[in-house]
Amino acid sequence: MANAKKFSALVVGDDSTNRAINLKYLRRNGFETEIAQNGLEAVEFFRMGYKFDLVVMDMEMPIMDGFQATQEIRAMGVRSLMIGMSSTSSQVKIQEFVSAGLDHYYPKPMNMAKLVAIINLLN
Repeated sequence: MANAKKFSALVVGDDSTNRAINLKYLRRNGFETEIAQNGLEAVEFFRMGYKFDLVVMDMEMPIMDGFQATQEIRAMGVRSLMIGMSSTSSQVKIQEFVSAGLDHYYPKPMNMAKLVAIINLLN
């Protein structure tokens, strides 16, 4: 499924396997991608002036977690579509994550159905 517009995405997460899964789906569908291994690296991308159509943010990471990174990125006025992903089953944690400034939340891992839903949100 190739989308007509070229989208950019920042994939944020400390787990290399989950990052690889996210990158595979995004790149196969024409996304230009960058990687941040933790929330602080993600915040730094925006401080350096990078712009992304999409941010895929993991919840639990070392150095800076997804909650704090999402809050800091939103505090900068960033309007990118922010999707949170996690393997947690805690509805309380998921709600806190969404409340930090996410647009949507999906349980891990990424799959084609989730990516199609995300692309539809971007279009």
